[in-house]
Amino acid sequence: MRLGVDVGRATTVAVLVAPGGQTVARAVVGSVPGIGDCLRAVLAALPVGRAGEVDAVALTTDLERGPLRLRPVATLRISPPCHPSLGPLAGWPERAVRAVGPLRRVVGGGSALTGRLLAPLDRAGVVDFARQAAAEGVTAFAVSAAGALTRPEPELSAAEAIADTVPGAEITLSHELGRSGLRERENTAVLNAALRPWAARLNDTADRALRAGGVRAPLFLARNTGGLVSASYFRRYPVLATASTTASAVRGAALAAGAARAVVVDVGAEEIRCVSVTDGEAERSDAGPGLGGVDLDLDRIRADILARGDGSQAGAEEVAALAAGVQRRTPGAVLLAAGGEPRLVPVRTPDPATAVAAAAYGAACSEIAVEVDQVAVAGSRAALDRFLGIAGDQAMARVVAAGAVPATARLAFAVHTPVSYLPEGVHRLRARALGRPTGLPS
Repeated sequence: MRLGVDVGRATTVAVLVAPGGQTVARAVVGSVPGIGDCLRAVLAALPVGRAGEVDAVALTTDLERGPLRLRPVATLRISPPCHPSLGPLAGWPERAVRAVGPLRRVVGGGSALTGRLLAPLDRAGVVDFARQAAAEGVTAFAVSAAGALTRPEPELSAAEAIADTVPGAEITLSHELGRSGLRERENTAVLNAALRPWAARLNDTADRALRAGGVRAPLFLARNTGGLVSASYFRRYPVLATASTTASAVRGAALAAGAARAVVVDVGAEEIRCVSVTDGEAERSDAGPGLGGVDLDLDRIRADILARGDGSQAGAEEVAALAAGVQRRTPGAVLLAAGGEPRLVPVRTPDPATAVAAAAYGAACSEIAVEVDQVAVAGSRAALDRFLGIAGDQAMARVVAAGAVPATARLAFAVHTPVSYLPEGVHRLRARALGRPTGLPS
């Protein structure tokens, strides 16, 4: 049996879900500041004796429900020199800049998206920067190279030099997370490196609370765009799972209703979000401002938002207008409610119990999901197919590393698109793999 838990600002919800998707039990308690206390309270509210039946736990929560805490990061960019206005952390909010600290440097190296080498890696510069960081007590590094999605070797070589210079260094490589834009990909890597202590604390706190409640099953975290990753994968790539509640809620509402196409209104404590869901997947939007107001290079769900709280009044009429806008771009979709106040959503038969548990249910029913994003230069269709095959193989390897049972891993898609304004043969490759979380029953 799966246990899904949604730790929200106002309430914490837990659902026990049978292998066939039936909800066996649910519990709702008021949220308190500590996630461990939230988990202990909601587990105590479940029927006695069910904890031992749990095979896997899926947790969804938003980092912004608490204060944003970032650690200092040594930011290394591998590229030709640039104007300071385009340098590392340019455009970041001042609060975030202060949190990650002043350690940043640009060293020579990198490549163009076409794969053309711009300059050899300045390994001596990398080593010197690593020594400076170590001398200042900073052991978290974010490494980003121009053209890394085509040629990741400069990032890998820099990581090797840093690891040799600073034993125990924690290194985030941008090509493992972002897309082709250097600055946004760099931002993503820096935030990921800065968030790893938060991820470790959350994981350890959740583990202790679950075990205190009699749950010994492995823990998985919900991703920002839906799907799950293992606790160990989350520790390494926390930026993928900092705001997962809405994606889990809208997918859970559609799944519970058996709706292939749905428009789901998720009523939260501070915002009302409306999202289109097709075949179990929330609509995506391009990368943009993310955690802490920093521009990131990650997919996110497309949500139309209505603010509430701090004097804002969001009534049924405003919610109906919000939903109508999303329905216009999703013809034939059924309107559903998720979150704490389904009465605000103009549906015929609002079910408060199902709505409030939508995020926990969506997380519990999710699979492990990973994506690979690369750029390849292919001179022929055969070469392109070979690169697509490699991207697919890497996605399959990553989904197993993220916690999927190897025998259940499968490729959801592997696609390519030509990159605009570059010579013929330069393609963006995207591959997605899914799999059943380890520890779940067949």
